[in-house]
Amino acid sequence: MTAQALFAAPTRPANISPADTRPADTRPADITAAARARPIGTAGRRRILQAFLIQTLGYTGDDARGEVENLERSVSDAIVERMDNHLRASAPATPTSPPTQARPVRPVVMKLTDATAGGEMAIVRVSDAVPTLLAYLAELGLAAGTRLTVRKHRSNSAVMTIQVRGQAGQIHLGSVASDAVWVEGAAAA
Repeated sequence: MTAQALFAAPTRPANISPADTRPADTRPADITAAARARPIGTAGRRRILQAFLIQTLGYTGDDARGEVENLERSVSDAIVERMDNHLRASAPATPTSPPTQARPVRPVVMKLTDATAGGEMAIVRVSDAVPTLLAYLAELGLAAGTRLTVRKHRSNSAVMTIQVRGQAGQIHLGSVASDAVWVEGAAAA
């Protein structure tokens, strides 16, 4: 910053006339340069934290909202700014004209219970509503990112058989366990 800028006379905001003689605390507020340089408020911090958790770390909306409650008071402005920069840098560029035939491909996300036997799919979420079930599924190697194939549905007993990529044996899951696992990349049963 130059000396001329440091010692320049302050400018009067456009919304205050030169003849305004009211005390400063009763006049309309002026936004300072520091405030203009820091546009992220509480709502902005929450939005950035939630977007980062969902887009970068793969959280679901519900899980991200819970984590934001914990993070928003403990994360510094510098970290939030870096998250925002990361999100902006990783955002796809907007095309100047819409593609003629291309349509966005939205992954099909469903409960493992509803997946058909056959093709490989990836676990995108494991419910944490029942901690003991979450621990059981973790022991079986069923966590976000795990790739698996449904081998067989037994509708008469509500049991399904799955094969986890890289594991030799097959796993038999009841409907309570398979309802707690969300997958993508499979067609509905």
